[in-house]
Amino acid sequence: MYKILIADDEGIVTDSLQYIIEKNFGSECQVAIAKNGRQAIEVAESFQPDMALLDIQMPGINGLKAMEEIRAQNPRVKTLILTAYDNFDYAKEALRLGAVDYLMKPINKKVIVERLTGMMHTIDQERQKRRDDLLVKEKMEAVIPIIENGFVISLIIQNEYEDSGEQYRSLLNLEEDYGIIMALEWGNAREGAAMGNPVGSGVLAHKYYGKMSELVKVYFRAFVSGIMGNKMICVIPAVEPNLEYAARLQLIEKARSLVTSLKHAVGIDFKAGIGTVRPWEDMFDSYQEALNALRHGMRNVNHIDDLVVKDNREKQKQLMEQMVLKAVSMGMEHEARQEATVFAGWVFKNQASALEEEKLQLMEMLLLARRMVQDQGGAPVRDQELLSALLAAGDEETTRQKFVAAMVELAQAVVIKNQEPDGIITRAQDYIRQNFRKDISLEEVARAVGISPYYFSKLFKEEAGMNFTEYLTGIRIETAKRLLSERELSIKQVCVDSGYANPNYFSRIFKKWVGITPTEFRDGVGEDH
Repeated sequence: MYKILIADDEGIVTDSLQYIIEKNFGSECQVAIAKNGRQAIEVAESFQPDMALLDIQMPGINGLKAMEEIRAQNPRVKTLILTAYDNFDYAKEALRLGAVDYLMKPINKKVIVERLTGMMHTIDQERQKRRDDLLVKEKMEAVIPIIENGFVISLIIQNEYEDSGEQYRSLLNLEEDYGIIMALEWGNAREGAAMGNPVGSGVLAHKYYGKMSELVKVYFRAFVSGIMGNKMICVIPAVEPNLEYAARLQLIEKARSLVTSLKHAVGIDFKAGIGTVRPWEDMFDSYQEALNALRHGMRNVNHIDDLVVKDNREKQKQLMEQMVLKAVSMGMEHEARQEATVFAGWVFKNQASALEEEKLQLMEMLLLARRMVQDQGGAPVRDQELLSALLAAGDEETTRQKFVAAMVELAQAVVIKNQEPDGIITRAQDYIRQNFRKDISLEEVARAVGISPYYFSKLFKEEAGMNFTEYLTGIRIETAKRLLSERELSIKQVCVDSGYANPNYFSRIFKKWVGITPTEFRDGVGEDH
């Protein structure tokens, strides 16, 4: 549909133009008529035409002035100027004001149809472009949080920025050369410097992630990570390499306002830790500072420059060790991964020593954590393998990965220790009995009881006396034997009801376990009766 405004003080002209439009374009066009410039402006405000055919010489406001007013409030309107006067100055002014063309009266029918068709084509292209732009914008709205999260992760994981950071900056149109990390943490109640109930509040925050991200961007131009446990990491671009005192105070005040708004929006306590300005390749340092500001600051918003621990490396190391041990001892896998990553990064960044010496520091930490887990009555099945893997690592990145993986497995060992094995296996067996007709896997059952597949497999065999596949098959075969004995179902239906999709496979497994085929079993049962 195209809306066309015709403005001319001669009725015969407006009638002729309207007739030409209706005859050649039919229902594609909706026409509005004005008899002077003032009326043309008023009609255009409510009608919002796509095209306007304006006579220059009209009573009161002429066509050129009317076009100027109409285009001021609707710049996309396509305008044809009509005149009986061959005046170059008029034509020049009309084109300057944005007219598509300047046509002489009497109007040639063929010419007017050609001009209208051309304008319609241009309008169609512009509409399509707007649709395409909106579609791109809509897609970008969905993709941008993913890009932002990737960018933040590239900054807070050691050596990641070198591989992908510049590409992220290009995608985010980020021109500044520096940034600041602000870490947000939340919980139900403050326990000294730390937040209480991090797991429960972390789950709650997922529901409000969109609102939280919006509020951050109300107060700061920032790039926001996804939820990491009970934390969210914000990257604030900076133009200068240093933050003046007044600017730091302003940053802290804005963060305080943000924390208050977040508390009101989500209903739990928030706390912010802020690092110093760093170039992008050194943002890991700002991240560490932000985490230390969170850990040691007693206020709702803490800047690392306000804390004494900033330059005390030994104390900083001890506190990070405590955070790693706390996460492992509580069986918090996500937090153990995060704290171990920070600690390993700190060792590589701040201990100016050879790889073997750095590796020894991580080994000491691993042994300390291992001894703590053993004292609690638990130990990972692969503890010796974890130690060997760390010693065998040939570079910093592999060493970091092995150290972090070891700490996560230690945390998993605590989880297993804190759950009675009999209870886990009983729940697993119940789950298998309820779901054996489906195509269930060891991974699915392990997830249902809340432990890793590796540990579940070991634990199941130890407690049940057989592996997962044997137990599942045993239940299915016993079910098949019972159904075959009842003789009410076909062999094919028994196959399906026992958890097998393929009759041939079912027959092979049945014979392997029972010694005869399902048909022979049924016939044998019949003979017994």
